[in-house]
Amino acid sequence: MNRKSSSTSKPPAIHLDCSPELGRYFVASQAFKPGDIVMKEFPLASAPGPLSEHVCFGCHRHFIKAYICCHCRSPLCSRDCQVSAEHQKECRYLTKIIPEIESRQKNGNKIQRVPVQLSMLMLPLRLLLLRNEEPDKWNQLMDLESHMAARQTTSIWGFNQRNIAPFLEMMLIDEMPDINDKLVQQICGAVDVNSFEIRIETFDRRQHDVPQQPISNSQEVLRGTFYMASLMAHSCVVNAQISIGNDSQMTVIATVPIQEGEGIFVSYTDPLQTTLQRRTFLEKGKHFICRCRRCQDPTEFGTFASAIRCRSCTTGWVLPYDDPAVTSSGNGEELGVALRWKCSDCGDQMKCEEIGRTEEVVQNIVKNIQRLPVDRHLIDRCEELFVTLPKKIHINHAFLLQLRISLIHLYGNVPGFLIPQLSVSLLQRKAQLCSQLLEALHHLCPGFSRLRGMILYELHVPLVCLANKKYENGRTTQPDQLIVDLKEAEIYLKEAVQILIHEPITTPESRIARAAMADLKQLREYIRHMEKLKHNLISN
Repeated sequence: MNRKSSSTSKPPAIHLDCSPELGRYFVASQAFKPGDIVMKEFPLASAPGPLSEHVCFGCHRHFIKAYICCHCRSPLCSRDCQVSAEHQKECRYLTKIIPEIESRQKNGNKIQRVPVQLSMLMLPLRLLLLRNEEPDKWNQLMDLESHMAARQTTSIWGFNQRNIAPFLEMMLIDEMPDINDKLVQQICGAVDVNSFEIRIETFDRRQHDVPQQPISNSQEVLRGTFYMASLMAHSCVVNAQISIGNDSQMTVIATVPIQEGEGIFVSYTDPLQTTLQRRTFLEKGKHFICRCRRCQDPTEFGTFASAIRCRSCTTGWVLPYDDPAVTSSGNGEELGVALRWKCSDCGDQMKCEEIGRTEEVVQNIVKNIQRLPVDRHLIDRCEELFVTLPKKIHINHAFLLQLRISLIHLYGNVPGFLIPQLSVSLLQRKAQLCSQLLEALHHLCPGFSRLRGMILYELHVPLVCLANKKYENGRTTQPDQLIVDLKEAEIYLKEAVQILIHEPITTPESRIARAAMADLKQLREYIRHMEKLKHNLISN
């Protein structure tokens, strides 16, 4: 099976297989090298994410101040989007539910304000409209798993029943007389199980209109429901990664060599999440328990990315051990995440609920600091966490890996801490943070992973600056060591280019790839200049 559009008659690069453990999943019909394109696909439909507040319902661009539609109250970026044909079509549906929303608000119902409530409805609405407008896509949608039986016992089922189904049925009853709660719940299930985030370029309001780095987290995203990508198997250690451009087209790229007959594995989770976070998301949202290599290794390949310091012996680490007794996630939220937590030294055990509370406290500490204004004080507070948090969690814990990403970006982008202003010790600190993070990423997301490419690019900057400072300060009178140091930076920069060059042209990583290519050219010219200088010194 292959729905990939192509102008040639080449055999499909992937095909569907089935297994009791994975269900339907794609298998490689040929060998792939790192960077090879496995498949491309557009979503069946896409819409602003359910928590988005600054994404236009019309053109899907990010805005600072909303232009609210005078009829349906949709958050838009301009009047042009309000009068566009695309919005006018949806506006007539959304306008029908405004009286009911206002009635709920007047009666004191605990309901989110209108723009957020509407964003929860947009993707299910656009998918339901496919039935009459694009039957082929509708048939693909109906072929996707929605886990209806498992979801009926969850809180999300009740939420949809109260806040999603009534509005969608009110909007579509005229065009779709047979619409009912069951169909709406099926669509909502298909959305939750088979949708992917589509990043858009956002702006950090703390720094006026400065674009955020693509490694930053944001709720200002689109959400798209994809057919083929939804049939790809999950693993927390992948052999392929998903990239989505501004046009919403998904590209699946091999990150490591994939042999013919090998399954294609992508991740539905963030590699810098803990085992508890990943399993909770997958069990509650995707309705399966992941038992990949990473999830079954308590140390997560020696990174200790989920390790909590033992409160009994204070020297050991409480680690997550897979509970093989739990084999199915058929009972929704009541099942748990199939983990036992035990100290590596004294054997003392902790309940999963205790681990969850500890993770929540630590993560809130990190998030609250990251929300502070971007200035030197933010850097100081972040650095303080590397002193205080290791008393509770491992130095390579996922939360501290995330914090390293923030600091890597801050060193070089905050006034007073721009690259030319960084001292030798701060340049060394930036390089150290990059090296520590890359060591963990080597195990957690190896090969041509997007995050590795970004950090490799960040690493070359302090290495070049340190090499220059050492040479300029007269610590070496010969260019030999400078050339050696510059060539080390060249290795990292070259690999960053090799990874990021495969990103879709409209993504932030692709722009960084182009900048990295220019930097690589300049660095190589600099190295050739110093080699020529060295040759002249020897000749004289």
